[in-house]
Amino acid sequence: MTGRIRNEFGSNWWSKKWNNAISSFTISSRVDKGREYARAGNVLSIDISKGEINALVQGGRSEPYKVSMELDSFTPIEWEKIMNIMARKAIFCAKLLNGEMPENIEEAFKEAKVSLFPKKQIHLITQCSCGDTANPCKHIAAVHYMLGLEFDKDPFVILKLRGMDKQQFLKALRTLRSGSEGDTIKRKARIHRRSRKTIEDLKREFESFNRLDIEELDMSFSYLTPEVKHGVIKTLGIPEFCASEDEFRCKMSTAYNNAEEETRKYLNRK
Repeated sequence: MTGRIRNEFGSNWWSKKWNNAISSFTISSRVDKGREYARAGNVLSIDISKGEINALVQGGRSEPYKVSMELDSFTPIEWEKIMNIMARKAIFCAKLLNGEMPENIEEAFKEAKVSLFPKKQIHLITQCSCGDTANPCKHIAAVHYMLGLEFDKDPFVILKLRGMDKQQFLKALRTLRSGSEGDTIKRKARIHRRSRKTIEDLKREFESFNRLDIEELDMSFSYLTPEVKHGVIKTLGIPEFCASEDEFRCKMSTAYNNAEEETRKYLNRK
Protein backbone atom coordinates (compact mmCIF):
# COMPACT_ATOMS: atom_id res chain seq x y z
CA MET A 1 0.00 0.00 0.00
CA THR A 2 1.87 3.05 -1.21
CA GLY A 3 1.22 6.52 -2.61
CA ARG A 4 -0.65 9.53 -1.31
CA ILE A 5 -4.30 9.25 -0.33
CA ARG A 6 -7.15 11.65 0.32
CA ASN A 7 -7.81 13.28 3.66
CA GLU A 8 -10.89 11.14 4.22
CA PHE A 9 -9.98 7.85 5.90
CA GLY A 10 -13.15 5.92 5.14
CA SER A 11 -16.52 7.24 3.99
CA ASN A 12 -18.90 4.62 5.39
CA TRP A 13 -20.37 4.86 8.87
CA TRP A 14 -18.46 1.85 10.21
CA SER A 15 -15.12 3.31 9.06
CA LYS A 16 -15.90 6.63 10.73
CA LYS A 17 -17.03 4.83 13.86
CA TRP A 18 -13.67 3.05 14.03
CA ASN A 19 -11.72 6.30 13.50
CA ASN A 20 -13.79 8.11 16.13
CA ALA A 21 -13.28 5.28 18.61
CA ILE A 22 -9.52 5.34 18.08
CA SER A 23 -9.24 9.13 18.19
CA SER A 24 -11.06 9.21 21.53
CA PHE A 25 -8.17 7.49 23.32
CA THR A 26 -5.15 8.68 21.32
CA ILE A 27 -3.03 11.75 22.13
CA SER A 28 -3.97 14.54 19.70
CA SER A 29 -0.37 15.26 18.61
CA ARG A 30 0.13 11.59 17.72
CA VAL A 31 -3.21 11.60 15.87
CA ASP A 32 -2.14 14.56 13.72
CA LYS A 33 1.25 13.04 12.93
CA GLY A 34 -0.38 9.68 12.22
CA ARG A 35 -2.70 11.32 9.69
CA GLU A 36 0.29 12.89 7.95
CA TYR A 37 2.03 9.52 7.75
CA ALA A 38 -1.08 7.87 6.38
CA ARG A 39 -1.64 10.61 3.79
CA ALA A 40 1.99 10.39 2.68
CA GLY A 41 1.71 6.65 2.06
CA ASN A 42 4.08 5.71 4.89
CA VAL A 43 1.98 2.66 5.78
CA LEU A 44 3.63 0.13 3.48
CA SER A 45 1.53 -2.92 4.27
CA ILE A 46 -1.31 -4.16 6.46
CA ASP A 47 -2.04 -7.82 7.18
CA ILE A 48 -5.34 -8.55 8.96
CA SER A 49 -6.14 -11.88 10.59
CA LYS A 50 -8.56 -12.99 13.29
CA GLY A 51 -8.00 -10.75 16.28
CA GLU A 52 -4.69 -9.39 14.98
CA ILE A 53 -3.22 -6.73 12.69
CA ASN A 54 0.42 -6.53 11.54
CA ALA A 55 1.72 -3.57 9.54
CA LEU A 56 4.92 -1.98 8.28
CA VAL A 57 5.26 1.79 8.57
CA GLN A 58 8.10 3.82 7.06
CA GLY A 59 9.54 6.28 9.56
CA GLY A 60 12.70 8.36 9.73
CA ARG A 61 15.09 5.45 9.35
CA SER A 62 15.64 3.24 6.30
CA GLU A 63 14.10 0.12 7.85
CA PRO A 64 10.30 0.36 8.35
CA TYR A 65 8.83 -0.02 11.82
CA LYS A 66 6.74 -3.05 12.75
CA VAL A 67 3.30 -2.31 14.18
CA SER A 68 1.07 -4.94 15.75
CA MET A 69 -2.45 -4.69 17.17
CA GLU A 70 -4.57 -7.20 19.02
CA LEU A 71 -8.33 -6.95 19.47
CA ASP A 72 -10.12 -9.47 21.68
CA SER A 73 -12.06 -12.06 19.68
CA PHE A 74 -15.54 -13.00 20.84
CA THR A 75 -15.91 -16.44 22.38
CA PRO A 76 -17.88 -19.18 20.54
CA ILE A 77 -20.73 -18.69 23.03
CA GLU A 78 -20.79 -14.93 22.37
CA TRP A 79 -20.76 -15.48 18.60
CA GLU A 80 -23.62 -17.97 18.94
CA LYS A 81 -25.70 -15.34 20.76
CA ILE A 82 -24.82 -12.68 18.18
CA MET A 83 -25.65 -14.90 15.20
CA ASN A 84 -28.99 -16.01 16.65
CA ILE A 85 -29.98 -12.41 17.30
CA MET A 86 -29.04 -11.39 13.74
CA ALA A 87 -30.85 -14.37 12.19
CA ARG A 88 -34.10 -13.16 13.73
CA LYS A 89 -33.83 -9.83 11.92
CA ALA A 90 -34.63 -10.26 8.22
CA ILE A 91 -33.27 -6.84 7.19
CA PHE A 92 -29.97 -7.55 8.95
CA CYS A 93 -29.62 -10.82 7.04
CA ALA A 94 -30.54 -9.31 3.69
CA LYS A 95 -28.12 -6.39 4.01
CA LEU A 96 -25.23 -8.46 5.35
CA LEU A 97 -25.66 -11.08 2.63
CA ASN A 98 -25.63 -8.19 0.15
CA GLY A 99 -22.25 -7.05 1.50
CA GLU A 100 -23.65 -4.11 3.49
CA MET A 101 -23.26 -3.32 7.18
CA PRO A 102 -26.62 -2.25 8.70
CA GLU A 103 -26.30 1.02 10.61
CA ASN A 104 -28.06 -0.41 13.65
CA ILE A 105 -26.08 -3.66 13.68
CA GLU A 106 -24.53 -2.62 16.99
CA GLU A 107 -27.92 -3.32 18.57
CA ALA A 108 -27.37 -7.03 17.97
CA PHE A 109 -23.98 -6.92 19.67
CA LYS A 110 -25.35 -4.84 22.53
CA GLU A 111 -28.18 -7.34 23.03
CA ALA A 112 -25.52 -10.07 23.23
CA LYS A 113 -23.74 -7.92 25.85
CA VAL A 114 -20.61 -7.26 23.77
CA SER A 115 -19.31 -4.27 21.77
CA LEU A 116 -18.39 -4.42 18.09
CA PHE A 117 -15.99 -1.47 18.31
CA PRO A 118 -13.33 -0.97 21.01
CA LYS A 119 -14.53 1.44 23.68
CA LYS A 120 -11.31 1.93 25.61
CA GLN A 121 -7.61 1.80 24.84
CA ILE A 122 -7.23 -1.34 26.98
CA HIS A 123 -9.54 -3.18 24.55
CA LEU A 124 -6.94 -2.76 21.78
CA ILE A 125 -3.37 -3.87 22.54
CA THR A 126 -0.85 -2.09 20.29
CA GLN A 127 2.93 -2.28 19.89
CA CYS A 128 5.51 -0.58 17.66
CA SER A 129 9.20 -1.29 17.18
CA CYS A 130 10.03 2.45 17.14
CA GLY A 131 10.65 2.59 20.87
CA ASP A 132 8.47 5.69 21.45
CA THR A 133 7.30 5.75 25.08
CA ALA A 134 3.88 7.01 23.98
CA ASN A 135 1.37 4.36 22.95
CA PRO A 136 -0.23 4.78 20.48
CA CYS A 137 2.72 6.38 18.70
CA LYS A 138 2.44 8.16 15.33
CA HIS A 139 3.15 4.90 13.46
CA ILE A 140 0.32 3.10 15.25
CA ALA A 141 -1.97 6.09 14.68
CA ALA A 142 -1.18 5.96 10.94
CA VAL A 143 -2.20 2.29 10.82
CA HIS A 144 -5.42 3.12 12.68
CA TYR A 145 -6.45 5.53 9.94
CA MET A 146 -5.47 3.21 7.11
CA LEU A 147 -7.68 0.57 8.70
CA GLY A 148 -10.60 2.93 8.10
CA LEU A 149 -9.95 2.56 4.37
CA GLU A 150 -9.69 -1.22 4.74
CA PHE A 151 -13.09 -1.23 6.42
CA ASP A 152 -14.48 0.86 3.55
CA LYS A 153 -13.35 -1.78 1.05
CA ASP A 154 -14.71 -4.67 3.10
CA PRO A 155 -17.03 -4.06 6.09
CA PHE A 156 -16.52 -7.67 7.21
CA VAL A 157 -12.94 -6.87 8.26
CA ILE A 158 -14.21 -5.62 11.64
CA LEU A 159 -16.00 -8.97 12.16
CA LYS A 160 -12.81 -10.80 11.21
CA LEU A 161 -10.95 -8.87 13.88
CA ARG A 162 -13.57 -10.10 16.33
CA GLY A 163 -12.88 -13.71 15.38
CA MET A 164 -15.09 -14.65 12.42
CA ASP A 165 -14.12 -14.21 8.77
CA LYS A 166 -16.55 -13.26 6.02
CA GLN A 167 -17.23 -16.71 4.52
CA GLN A 168 -17.62 -18.33 7.93
CA PHE A 169 -19.98 -15.55 9.04
CA LEU A 170 -22.17 -15.63 5.92
CA LYS A 171 -22.40 -19.43 5.93
CA ALA A 172 -23.53 -19.43 9.57
CA LEU A 173 -26.04 -16.65 8.89
CA ARG A 174 -27.52 -18.47 5.87
CA THR A 175 -27.80 -21.72 7.83
CA LEU A 176 -29.56 -20.08 10.76
CA ARG A 177 -31.81 -17.99 8.53
CA SER A 178 -32.84 -20.86 6.23
CA GLY A 179 -33.48 -23.04 9.28
CA SER A 180 -35.72 -20.38 10.79
CA GLU A 181 -37.64 -19.91 7.55
CA GLY A 182 -37.86 -23.67 7.09
CA ASP A 183 -39.49 -24.00 10.52
CA THR A 184 -42.01 -21.31 9.56
CA ILE A 185 -42.90 -23.16 6.34
CA LYS A 186 -43.33 -26.46 8.22
CA ARG A 187 -45.51 -24.75 10.82
CA LYS A 188 -47.74 -23.29 8.11
CA ALA A 189 -47.93 -26.67 6.43
CA ARG A 190 -49.13 -28.26 9.67
CA ILE A 191 -51.78 -25.58 10.04
CA HIS A 192 -52.82 -26.13 6.44
CA ARG A 193 -53.15 -29.88 6.96
CA ARG A 194 -55.33 -29.36 10.03
CA SER A 195 -57.58 -26.94 8.15
CA ARG A 196 -57.60 -28.89 4.84
CA LYS A 197 -61.08 -29.29 3.38
CA THR A 198 -62.51 -32.56 2.10
CA ILE A 199 -63.88 -33.11 -1.40
CA GLU A 200 -67.39 -33.00 0.07
CA ASP A 201 -66.69 -29.62 1.63
CA LEU A 202 -65.46 -28.22 -1.70
CA LYS A 203 -68.47 -29.65 -3.57
CA ARG A 204 -70.92 -28.01 -1.16
CA GLU A 205 -69.09 -24.67 -1.49
CA PHE A 206 -69.09 -24.89 -5.30
CA GLU A 207 -72.82 -25.69 -5.41
CA SER A 208 -73.63 -22.71 -3.20
CA PHE A 209 -71.32 -20.38 -5.14
CA ASN A 210 -73.20 -17.59 -6.92
CA ARG A 211 -70.88 -14.73 -7.60
CA LEU A 212 -67.82 -12.88 -6.32
CA ASP A 213 -68.41 -10.35 -3.58
CA ILE A 214 -68.11 -6.77 -4.74
CA GLU A 215 -65.39 -6.30 -2.12
CA GLU A 216 -63.28 -8.96 -3.82
CA LEU A 217 -63.70 -7.33 -7.21
CA ASP A 218 -62.64 -3.96 -5.81
CA MET A 219 -59.78 -5.41 -3.80
CA SER A 220 -56.60 -3.35 -4.13
CA PHE A 221 -53.00 -3.89 -3.20
CA SER A 222 -49.82 -1.87 -3.16
CA TYR A 223 -46.26 -2.66 -4.15
CA LEU A 224 -43.10 -1.35 -2.55
CA THR A 225 -39.63 -1.94 -3.95
CA PRO A 226 -37.69 -4.11 -1.47
CA GLU A 227 -35.01 -2.29 0.51
CA VAL A 228 -32.52 -4.97 -0.57
CA LYS A 229 -32.79 -6.32 -4.13
CA HIS A 230 -33.24 -10.09 -4.45
CA GLY A 231 -33.08 -10.47 -0.68
CA VAL A 232 -34.57 -13.99 -0.68
CA ILE A 233 -31.83 -15.32 -2.97
CA LYS A 234 -29.13 -13.70 -0.86
CA THR A 235 -30.64 -14.87 2.42
CA LEU A 236 -31.26 -18.50 1.50
CA GLY A 237 -28.22 -18.95 -0.73
CA ILE A 238 -27.85 -21.31 -3.70
CA PRO A 239 -29.62 -24.71 -3.51
CA GLU A 240 -27.36 -27.75 -3.46
CA PHE A 241 -29.04 -29.24 -6.53
CA CYS A 242 -27.93 -26.34 -8.75
CA ALA A 243 -24.98 -27.13 -10.99
CA SER A 244 -23.92 -23.50 -11.39
CA GLU A 245 -24.25 -20.72 -8.82
CA ASP A 246 -23.97 -18.02 -11.49
CA GLU A 247 -26.68 -19.59 -13.63
CA PHE A 248 -29.11 -19.91 -10.72
CA ARG A 249 -28.48 -16.37 -9.52
CA CYS A 250 -28.86 -14.98 -13.04
CA LYS A 251 -32.12 -16.84 -13.80
CA MET A 252 -33.71 -16.05 -10.43
CA SER A 253 -32.67 -12.39 -10.59
CA THR A 254 -34.21 -12.14 -14.06
CA ALA A 255 -37.42 -13.75 -12.80
CA TYR A 256 -37.61 -11.32 -9.87
CA ASN A 257 -37.00 -8.33 -12.14
CA ASN A 258 -39.68 -9.50 -14.62
CA ALA A 259 -42.20 -10.02 -11.81
CA GLU A 260 -41.46 -6.55 -10.45
CA GLU A 261 -41.86 -4.97 -13.89
CA GLU A 262 -45.17 -6.72 -14.57
CA THR A 263 -46.46 -5.65 -11.16
CA ARG A 264 -45.58 -2.04 -11.90
CA LYS A 265 -47.30 -2.22 -15.32
CA TYR A 266 -50.45 -3.63 -13.73
CA LEU A 267 -50.55 -0.92 -11.07
CA ASN A 268 -50.03 1.81 -13.67
CA ARG A 269 -53.02 0.54 -15.67
CA LYS A 270 -55.35 0.73 -12.68
